[in-house]
Amino acid sequence: MDTISMTGTHKAALFLMIMGEEYTSKVFKYLDKEIIKMLGEHMPSISTIDSGTVSYVMDEFSNAMNGKKEHGFSGKDFLQKSVSGAFDPRTADSLLDEVLNLSGSKSFEKLNSINPQVLANLLGDEHPQTIALILVHMKYQPAAEVISFLSDKIQGDVMIRIADLGEVPEDILSEINNVVSEMLIDMGNETGETQGGIETAAEILNQLETKTENAIFEKIESVREELADEIRQKMFIFADLVHLDDRSIRALLKEISNDELILALKTASEELSDKVFSNVSQRASEMMKEDMEVMGPVKLRDVEQAQLSIVKAARRLEEEGKIVLGKKEGEEVLV
Repeated sequence: MDTISMTGTHKAALFLMIMGEEYTSKVFKYLDKEIIKMLGEHMPSISTIDSGTVSYVMDEFSNAMNGKKEHGFSGKDFLQKSVSGAFDPRTADSLLDEVLNLSGSKSFEKLNSINPQVLANLLGDEHPQTIALILVHMKYQPAAEVISFLSDKIQGDVMIRIADLGEVPEDILSEINNVVSEMLIDMGNETGETQGGIETAAEILNQLETKTENAIFEKIESVREELADEIRQKMFIFADLVHLDDRSIRALLKEISNDELILALKTASEELSDKVFSNVSQRASEMMKEDMEVMGPVKLRDVEQAQLSIVKAARRLEEEGKIVLGKKEGEEVLV
């Protein structure tokens, strides 16, 4: 540990951890809560302290210490026990929530302002799961830019893991926060629950240029075709067809069968149905409406499959330049 660049607050936090929980609890009783928060911001990121640092800190506090070469700590556990021993349960819980949430969010928030190419280079050697856990704590646009600079070999793997993320154990999140803190320190910076899932993956992909998006989808489809379909649905769902202009609607209708269309419209909004009917002949419109009226109960899964098929057709037409589904960040708008 670089003792030269250590701040007074950091050294004080280390000193208290070396002295132990009981001692620290007694000290906390005499400290202002704002000072405890300042000390608490440092403790969760401390995992080990080498003997040289121990000697340095203890010498500064005029109390020599002899012992093991390396001292293992769980900074977060230490902070929780010390604060709990100093205050009543309600005050302790409130103070811990504020300190731990603050120290965790600061590191992730700083990632959004880092050059995405630099961040991608730093993350390049990390496991795809670690990269995914870090990216879901960033804003969508910066996360997408980082994805675009990652190696082609891991882009799809990272996106799959983002889509699969649900609740993550607290100890894993703590480790990820330590990884982020160490990255920020290496760059010269001071330094639950996850936000992942299919919607996050879709939002990030929505920010990418089509070429990068397609490359990622090729990777995802090669190993998880169903997942790729789920993400596509979130990126551009059937209901979004209502926003297409009439020319695009007509081009799309040429690519799908009436049976598929009728099934897909089973759960469609009145606005979307009217848009479809207004772009076919009056006779065709009347026939489709009659078929829908006499249609019996159908499985929701079949309706969703028909809608997904139409969405795929729409995206294919977009790739061919025949229709425009919407503007993406970094791409030119067609006029």
